[in-house]
Amino acid sequence: MENLTDKKQLIVNKIDNGIVIDHITPAGTAFLVLQALKIDNHFPHSVFVAINVSSKRLGRKDVLKIRNIKESDLNLEMLGLLIAGSNLVVIEDYKIIRKVRLETPEFTRGLFQCPGHSCITRLHEDVEPEFKVIKGNGTNESVKLRCIYCDKIFDVFQTLTMVS
Repeated sequence: MENLTDKKQLIVNKIDNGIVIDHITPAGTAFLVLQALKIDNHFPHSVFVAINVSSKRLGRKDVLKIRNIKESDLNLEMLGLLIAGSNLVVIEDYKIIRKVRLETPEFTRGLFQCPGHSCITRLHEDVEPEFKVIKGNGTNESVKLRCIYCDKIFDVFQTLTMVS
């Protein structure tokens, strides 16, 4: 006879080596994180994506488990812009080695192209885009960047044109 609680639980295997990013908000952002990490269907290792999962603390959240990726492979500044407040957990040999709460940086340089068409960073290849981070009311959705050259303000989520 089956236990009713078995039907209400999703069992996901632990990963031996890799990272877990938990408490990703707003729900549905996990795919943007994968895009920022350049993880797609050609990524050679397993990736677990949970979207819009119920959370007592957050209401709804996303969770990522990425096998065989190291913390050094990640751009923590980019993750801080996209999913500040989320937890990054580093796993080695099935053990938690390190847990980091992702923070929003005050400035960012070279991660995004400025959307200002007449910005000097678009006109001269030798000028690296640099932005002041404008924090909103505490939600990731309200994180905006202001170009230090042309003062153009844009939303991080709407402009994921990253500089290669």
